[in-house]
Amino acid sequence: MALLCVVSLFGNSKKKIFLMNFRRLGRFLALPAALGITLTTGTSAQAHYVYFVEQVWSNNDSSLCLWNYSETSHGSTGGGYFKGESRSQADIEANPLDCVLQYRRNVGDLGEWITVYKWYVDSQNQGTWIVCDRTDKWTYNQVQASTLRLEWTAPAAGLCGPGTYGIMNFATMRDNGVWVGHTAYNWSGQHDLPANNFAAETPEPPAWASSKGLDKMPSALPQAGKDGKPLKDSRGRQVMVNPSPPKPDGKGGLAGGERTKTTDKNGNVIETVVIGAP
Repeated sequence: MALLCVVSLFGNSKKKIFLMNFRRLGRFLALPAALGITLTTGTSAQAHYVYFVEQVWSNNDSSLCLWNYSETSHGSTGGGYFKGESRSQADIEANPLDCVLQYRRNVGDLGEWITVYKWYVDSQNQGTWIVCDRTDKWTYNQVQASTLRLEWTAPAAGLCGPGTYGIMNFATMRDNGVWVGHTAYNWSGQHDLPANNFAAETPEPPAWASSKGLDKMPSALPQAGKDGKPLKDSRGRQVMVNPSPPKPDGKGGLAGGERTKTTDKNGNVIETVVIGAP
């Protein structure tokens, strides 16, 4: 089911466009808002963002769940802002039928990983998605929390130069000693940076973006350099990287990054980790 709503406010020359598409892995009763696009005429730091949020795990009676949130926008510099969240909390507004129990997780039981992609067009005018950067290891919560959030702000010139970007976000949670959710990834949508326009239609998302299973994602993709072109080693060979995270183990990702803790209106604790500096 899809919903498109366009609101035009002529008094201040501001327009907002919201595109909603509802989806969920494995079940049909839930109604998470899976894609949101917002366009305004404000500054580039405020102007546009694309995101998907998707449920990637629930228990047998759907009273507990894990959501994966993935976002790409201009950010404070205009060069890119990437946000990923692992959400174990109830979200009555998004889905009144499921995930009704508060589920604050213990230290080390929520994990987050982001892979940043860049669209590259070669001399033959052939385009492909290549890996710009990634978090290299899982980040885990350091306090009891319902949401673990990663925030990554690129410099004004972008992580890999100007162009079209998107992220694959991976969210995971340890439930009764078992890690869940990490084999399903979530594409944020694609966005031109630092250009002040969307790239929602072209280029297309990565071919494997809709497959969701790690067995469908390539095990090796070209690594981009700071200029956005495929990176070569000292022998002129293409540098390849695995875009997927390893299996989570709850180790080695508790430290690092500026961390803050907040509580939302529903009592959900959010731990935010800043992993990039512009």
